[in-house]
Amino acid sequence: MMLFVAVTFIFFLAGMEIDIFIPSYPELQQEFNLSPAKVQLCLSLNFVTYCIGSLYAGALGDRYGLRRVILYGLAIFVAGSIACCFATNFTYILAGRILQGLGMAAPASLGYVVIAERYSPEKQASLLGTLNGFITIAMAFAPVIGSYVAIYAGWRGNFTVLLALATTAFIFCFFLLPQDHRKSEHVSLSLKTYLPLLQSKTFLKYLLVICAYICSYWTFIGMGSILYVEGFGVSLENFGFYQGAIAGSFAVISFLSHKFLTKFGHPKCFKVAVIAITVIGFFIGIVAISGNSNPNIITVLMCLFALPMVFPANILYPLILDLIPETKSRAAALVNITRLVGSAICIEGISYFYNGSFLHLGVLIFGFSLIGVFFAKSLSYWKTTNN
Repeated sequence: MMLFVAVTFIFFLAGMEIDIFIPSYPELQQEFNLSPAKVQLCLSLNFVTYCIGSLYAGALGDRYGLRRVILYGLAIFVAGSIACCFATNFTYILAGRILQGLGMAAPASLGYVVIAERYSPEKQASLLGTLNGFITIAMAFAPVIGSYVAIYAGWRGNFTVLLALATTAFIFCFFLLPQDHRKSEHVSLSLKTYLPLLQSKTFLKYLLVICAYICSYWTFIGMGSILYVEGFGVSLENFGFYQGAIAGSFAVISFLSHKFLTKFGHPKCFKVAVIAITVIGFFIGIVAISGNSNPNIITVLMCLFALPMVFPANILYPLILDLIPETKSRAAALVNITRLVGSAICIEGISYFYNGSFLHLGVLIFGFSLIGVFFAKSLSYWKTTNN
């Protein structure tokens, strides 16, 4: 149980890391005389190093063991947080953000593999639901916490919070993560070591199903403030209630998913969830094409969409890690990178075509729901639901 607490703290930190300092942007711009594009480097450079670091974290985890790589990653994150806290110019802040992105890659990619190596796939799906609930809560409340910290402690206050969280996570992991003395020298640190996974059709199908659903959800969340405030005319004060309802639906069903999985079984939950996502995605597409801009209707539909979406990702993720022996860490890294890069590309694409309406976003969600059901039905796992 304490091991799960340590992993939960890792994911809580990962959920907070991106969003908690965003409310400090205006103060950073003013103090260092920055343009909006330049202050956004805090996020983009962090994201780039996070993705690059995840690729090597997967290979390092399979080669040298999870505990060692996770602890080194957290130590790098702590160093980056210290650099940000005591920065005297914006260059030091960017250097700190690069270290934070690089350091977070290993814990975020490998944290769940610690659980995967000690529990059956059935138990993992339930635990993953709980972890997703904590991540969603962290990401939902991070901007709120960051706003109040920025008001009372300034931009350094937000980086101090991250430093405290990272230090606590390091201590938890140091004492609670099991010893891992593996040293698999045959695992290359070259990116070619990912070829067996990328050449597996089953792995790619699992990956497409997982990421199609995750990217559709996170694209909506990423575009939420622009859509509701600028497109629908919702006040910034009320926007939190709309976004919170959707995130809350996802979090609640994540926490309760183990009950449904225990009662109805994994295959039935998987099939019913995929069908439900497809049907709700169809209605979202119809609403988008019709030009409907009622925030209440769209919020209700997105809440309904978030409920079943929890199950395919939670059920397939443990399975994708076990497809090829001795590649758990690399498989986790690839899933992590694909969902992050996929969500980022979708958000940028929708932002480029955004015209103040729900049209493009709704069509994208419907399109991803079709991709999800197409590849889900091609999986051998889908056929087990008919037995």
